[in-house]
Amino acid sequence: MIVMEPPKLNPYTQAMRNCLVQLKKEGEIPRLDETNSQFLANMIQGRFLQYLINMICTTNDITDKELEKQLSMVLMNILSDKFFAVFREKVKKRPEIVYMIAKRITAIEEIYSQHKPRIDALFRGISRHYFEYQNFKIILRWINTNTEVEKIIFLSRIRKKVTDPTLLKTLIYILQSDKAGIVPTVFTRYLMKNKMERLSSLIRTGDWEIEAAFVQQKMAGMINWRQYVENL
Repeated sequence: MIVMEPPKLNPYTQAMRNCLVQLKKEGEIPRLDETNSQFLANMIQGRFLQYLINMICTTNDITDKELEKQLSMVLMNILSDKFFAVFREKVKKRPEIVYMIAKRITAIEEIYSQHKPRIDALFRGISRHYFEYQNFKIILRWINTNTEVEKIIFLSRIRKKVTDPTLLKTLIYILQSDKAGIVPTVFTRYLMKNKMERLSSLIRTGDWEIEAAFVQQKMAGMINWRQYVENL
């Protein structure tokens, strides 16, 4: 007889589950003290953040754990003041919602932790109902067009595709010096089409700066979009 082991839960989900077991009361939502309410709120935010990180890493084939940590820090910074702020205000007014959300997350993940469509539906539903962001695509666009996120994705790509140490070192230097956030846009198309000789030529001759100036002009609309979203 084969005994199926229960799926391994995400650490944030496991922490929520442990807390819920201690709070469990049949047929009612327990009254939460400030400590438990804040703990569950932090675990929910952490799990949602991890969901977004996993999505970005999977989509862009980011396997470097150090880059994943950098991505985590960037997302926390850009989400904390706006995205999670709405949630924290809700929790202040209705502490019991963290119990309901944590219960929903653990119930779904205990059964469907490897079922991507169900996990997507879970966190997109939480985004709509509790974070008050109705259009999940706008959230993803906002995140994916953040200059620091773009730089992390680009750095992952060049580490995998660029085999010339000198070219790689130069690209990393240019990326680190890029205050306008346009370097990934300038070079990514050459990486994706494997035009490495053309990429090397642009770097060697300095002609990439001409293309960068053109891209910066074309990106004016995107820059305005970023500023609009950041000021919402």
